[in-house]
Amino acid sequence: MRLLEHHKRARCCYALGAIAASGLTVAIGAATAAGPAGAAAARPPQPNIVLIQADDQTANQFTPRVMPQTTRLLARGGTTFSDYIVTTALCCPSRASLLTGQYAHDHGVFNNNRSTGGYPALIDKNNVLPVWLRRAGYNTIHIGKFLNNYASAVPDPAQPAPGWDDWQSLISGEGRYYDYNLSDNGVLVHKGTANQDYLGRVITRKAVRAIGRYAPSPKPFYLEVDPRTPHIARMNRPGRCGSLRNAEPDPSDMDEFRNAPLPTPPSFNEADMSDKPAFLRQLPRLSELDRQHVQEHWRCALAALVGLDRSVATIFNAVRQAGELSQTVFIYISDNGQFYGEHRVQLGKVLPYEEALHEPLVIRVPRRYRHGAPRVPRSSAPVANIDLAPTILALAHGTPCLGPGARNPRCRTMDGRSLMPLLTGSGNWPSQRSLLLEYRSLNPARHETCIFDGVRTPRTVYVEHYAVADPATGGCQSTLQVERYNLKQDPFELRNQCVAGIPSNCPTSPEQSKLEQDLQRLRDCAGIQGRDQQVDGRPFCG
Repeated sequence: MRLLEHHKRARCCYALGAIAASGLTVAIGAATAAGPAGAAAARPPQPNIVLIQADDQTANQFTPRVMPQTTRLLARGGTTFSDYIVTTALCCPSRASLLTGQYAHDHGVFNNNRSTGGYPALIDKNNVLPVWLRRAGYNTIHIGKFLNNYASAVPDPAQPAPGWDDWQSLISGEGRYYDYNLSDNGVLVHKGTANQDYLGRVITRKAVRAIGRYAPSPKPFYLEVDPRTPHIARMNRPGRCGSLRNAEPDPSDMDEFRNAPLPTPPSFNEADMSDKPAFLRQLPRLSELDRQHVQEHWRCALAALVGLDRSVATIFNAVRQAGELSQTVFIYISDNGQFYGEHRVQLGKVLPYEEALHEPLVIRVPRRYRHGAPRVPRSSAPVANIDLAPTILALAHGTPCLGPGARNPRCRTMDGRSLMPLLTGSGNWPSQRSLLLEYRSLNPARHETCIFDGVRTPRTVYVEHYAVADPATGGCQSTLQVERYNLKQDPFELRNQCVAGIPSNCPTSPEQSKLEQDLQRLRDCAGIQGRDQQVDGRPFCG
């Protein structure tokens, strides 16, 4: 069986016909430039939008104890989404979904690898969120980490990516908090090992400067801040967190969370893995030394998040001091989670378990942009990172299209939905929404899996692994191993209902049939029914 036998080739999906014909404008709550004057007059003005994206922060690290200022300033005044997931739990695919509103099979980025993934694999690089926002009248600013391997896909690694008016982005020193290069709008700048060169501090200073520069403009701004925190560092300074590949805290936070206990949920160092697929059953239990290393990773990550929490507050206060708080939407997310010993995984992500998939999402929308609706403090609706671009476009009155002056005007068909109905409490949302999980790589590395597709609902997750690590060669071997968990009754995913990962052991029930049908539909889906025209006869995503 060939590795990709079960899959269609990745494709980018473009809207067919004019925007008016597709109905996309109505769906994302925006009128096009050609729309009726009455509709334009009725809508609120465009807000500034500040999006802050942590790197590898888990959902259980987003707490008032760890991030008191972020929860106070954003969560208490905004909406917290308790069932937010990323559809591919890895940095670059997740960030590509943010930029496109699409699943990986539509935007093309399935992994971080330079040869088979990363930024080089992104389809239609000129047709992405900052381009759409600039067309909608925004100043667009990027600060911090961008998509993996960006530098290998462009002639000049310092050149700004498409759509960004202000480009303050890392271009080398992957995994470093010190001794790295960044681009200041095409000019290469090197940062060393002094305290003031700590990446979190540099990013915060640049964000504050950008707010001071763009807030007075009559145009709204979109500011995306991408810190590295709490991703592990590939080269640490000597000190508390320098003995292993840990997150690097700000120099002033080295004593924070020094004695924090490591969470040990029932899935930690899982005692019985006999229910798991064969490629996972072979994982050894963590030794005492392993546990100590995991505990150190955990404590250093929390200490690093103290600096990120302070950065969020500094950025928030800069917006307030500029007099723009009532005109600014804040979004806080993480690109994916991280394992800390759950299911015997010491370190890593990718695997389709809640520790990697389930992430923080908080959106603070001022009342005027909620059409006067009361704030919704919390939503338990099933949402994902593919929903962020549609939401941002709805707020910005934009469309996922290149302008009429472009050489080849076209639109992306987004797979996600605008979250505005949930933020305003004024619209319907599919309560049992099925979301696709997907991953492809020919390098199993520490994740042990090469290719899988899955479907996740608020109640159940079902995954089919099509290729896993081959212990003999270090490459991938074809297989069919499956997992299914009841997330309500078994939230720590200890009991695979497809026992031992064998497909014939799955429950024989209408629910199982529906999961398999949903998976078959979603793995090649494009767009939303009732909003988009069908693309090449493919099924809709919802």
